[in-house]
This record gives sequence, C-alpha cells and structure tokens, in this order.
Amino acid sequence: MATAPVIWRRPAALLPQPFDSIFFDVDGVLLKTTASFRAANIAVTEYITGEVNGLDWRQQAADTLDTLITPFDIELFKQAGGFNSDWDLSYLMTALSTARLREWQGESIAQRPMQEWAALAHEAALQERGGRAWVDTIVPASARPDYALLTDIYNEIYWGAAELRKRFKREPRYLPDAPGLVTKEEILYAPDFFRRLRALGVRHLGMITGRNTPEVESAQERMEAYSGERWWDVVISADDYLKPDPQALRAAIAQVGTQGGLYIGDTADDFDLVRRYRATHIEGKPEPEILAAMVIYEYEIELYKQRGADALMHSVEGLLDLLAPSLTFREEVQK
Repeated sequence: MATAPVIWRRPAALLPQPFDSIFFDVDGVLLKTTASFRAANIAVTEYITGEVNGLDWRQQAADTLDTLITPFDIELFKQAGGFNSDWDLSYLMTALSTARLREWQGESIAQRPMQEWAALAHEAALQERGGRAWVDTIVPASARPDYALLTDIYNEIYWGAAELRKRFKREPRYLPDAPGLVTKEEILYAPDFFRRLRALGVRHLGMITGRNTPEVESAQERMEAYSGERWWDVVISADDYLKPDPQALRAAIAQVGTQGGLYIGDTADDFDLVRRYRATHIEGKPEPEILAAMVIYEYEIELYKQRGADALMHSVEGLLDLLAPSLTFREEVQK
C-alpha cells in the first residue's frame, strides 16, 4: 500500500521534543466503517421510524426519498461534534425524522435543512451541551426513541444474529435474520504500518475510541490477525471515557508515560479531544504536548484548518510522510 501524502501541515506545528507516542481513533482511521456503523445509523433510523413508529415515510415524502437520512447527513453531525457515539447519532436521526413526519408535520421547522440542524449542534457542542442532551432540548419527547430499544436494534443490525449470540449471549428480538454489518469493515493500513512507525522511534502506540468493549474486542481480534501482532500499548474505550472528554487522552498518556505525541482522528469530537486537553491544562502542572492530526475528505480541508488542526491527511498512513523527515533528522543530529 502506497504511503498517503499529507494534505497540509500547520507551519508552526513542530513535533514535540521528545516525540514518543501516537494515539489513534479507530473508526474512519484504522477501520473503514462506511458500510457498518454509518450504514447502521441509516438502517436503525428507518426501522424505528417506519416499523416501530408506524410512519410510512416514503409515502409522506411523496416518494421523493430513497432513505430517510443520507451518508452526507451523518457526516454533517460527525463534523458538528457531540455525536461520536453512533447510538447517540441514531437517537438524533430517529428523533428528527419522526418529528418531521409527525409532531412537526405541516410546520416550517419540518423543512429545516440538515445543514442548519448541524450548525446548531456544533454551537451546542462548543458550549459543552451538545450530543444527546441537546437532542432532548430540541425534539419533542414523543418523537424521541426509547434509548434501550434503540441500542438493542442497533446491536442486532450491526452485529447480526451469530455475533450477537457470541458477544452478548442473547437471541435477536427484532431482526432475527439480520446478517450483521460488522463483517463489512475494512482495514485502512498496511500490515507493517505499526512496525514502520516503531522503526522511526515511536515507542508508544494506542487507541482512544468511541467503541464500547465488545466492539473494541472485535476490532482488536481482526487487527491482530491482520498485522500479526498486538501493536497497541493502551486502549481507552467509551466504557472508560467518552470523547471528547480530555480525561480519555490523559488516561492514555498516564498509562504509557508519554512525553510528547500526536492523536489522529476523523471527526469533530476527535479534534475536540485534543482542543479540550490543551484548554484544561492546570497552570503550574506541565503536561506533554499533543498534536492534533485529522484524516479528512477534500471538502473538510478548510473546516479543520480553521478549527486549528495541526495536520490533515487522506489516510492514516500519511503519518509516515509527516513524521519520517523530522524523526530521521533528529536521530542524525543526536548521532
């Protein structure tokens, strides 16, 4: 697999000295989840809105829609922040879809574009009142799905019956024939990628992810088999801390003894993890410097430049292009 070039690097963003740690988001960075988590968001929204709530959304939309929500809608809220959890994102999408078709039917708010909703979500996230709590303030209670029901349906769609039995020791209640979308995930790096990072002198590698424990275990099994090693030194999951809580980053730093490093993600909550870490430093208590790198689409370049990211790239393998010149030069100087 060819090394992906770095799209952009902030001129003032020099590697911390020493530089010894890299922490990775998983979904969208190490694993391609367009056909798994993102597809599950759409499937859950359609199932609860149509089957559970009994709304014939295709008819009410005058047959103009193939889906209630689109992959682009999902990206908008991933950029907005507050919806790192795909359960919370499905909660939002189901609540909005239901309210548009029922509680807000015939009102102008039902026609509000997703871009406007996402802008409001971003404002709320910046004020640390976003995500699921924000949904509960903007959507009528009658349109909001039962969260336990939603997570059960989500798990059945994402895992499928066989994996549901293996991971959760239960039978599917709603979709017994669901094949599971987890099998559609693809690995986004070459097998020797982490060996090459360690060869550059990066001592500590880890993951800070919005996945819960069963989802992390599944990803670890596949990545270990693919790379031929357990390359990670630390894993912080959603069961430890929820991004963008900066304590997630502090926990990873503490476990491996980071002196300086980088975190790489692909959503607003990933960037905000580093931003909030920097913003909550306690005066007189030094903490290691951590850069914020982002794996992005072309249309997100200016967005994350403006937000203050340190490096932007097409693929996680762009880290090799970002780090190799600086780390190699430092090694030569030290000799």
